[in-house]
Amino acid sequence: MKTKFIYTVILTMVLFSVGFAANSIQIKSDSLKYLGAENKSVFKGNVVVERDNMTIHADNMTVFFSEEREVNRILADGNVKITDEDMYSMSDKAEMFMQENVIKLIRNVKIWQGENYLEGDEVIIYNNEDRMEVRKGEESRVKIIYYPDEKGNIGVNNGKESEKNLQKEGSGQ
Repeated sequence: MKTKFIYTVILTMVLFSVGFAANSIQIKSDSLKYLGAENKSVFKGNVVVERDNMTIHADNMTVFFSEEREVNRILADGNVKITDEDMYSMSDKAEMFMQENVIKLIRNVKIWQGENYLEGDEVIIYNNEDRMEVRKGEESRVKIIYYPDEKGNIGVNNGKESEKNLQKEGSGQ
């Protein structure tokens, strides 16, 4: 019973630290290990985190804590897919730095927002600064496709069939 309570507290700490409100949150994985001496929790196998319109899928996820038991870093590894309203991303790995409010998507990164598309080997999103960096890989270049609206602004959705939806259908989502 005590172990179940500890896991519940840990999950709550993780999700509130990531910026979630008190809304319903669901996490599924094949296994969960809390390693207090190493200040981390490890979720293995088919990890799915769901809250409102956001979903994160990964093969594995590790949550790192400070000595004060605050979440300071989250590492999602293997087939990482993040969906949040009209944004969808795929990467091999994602790393979230909580204090800095920075997300780093690593290897084979593809991001769709509406019809707009971005591709690179590494994408770093600085949420506090409204800034993003995209880096190329050894054998690839950065690629962006965007659909401006009639005023020349980057539009989120222009009514065409979404490449994101086509990609999701092809990936079994």
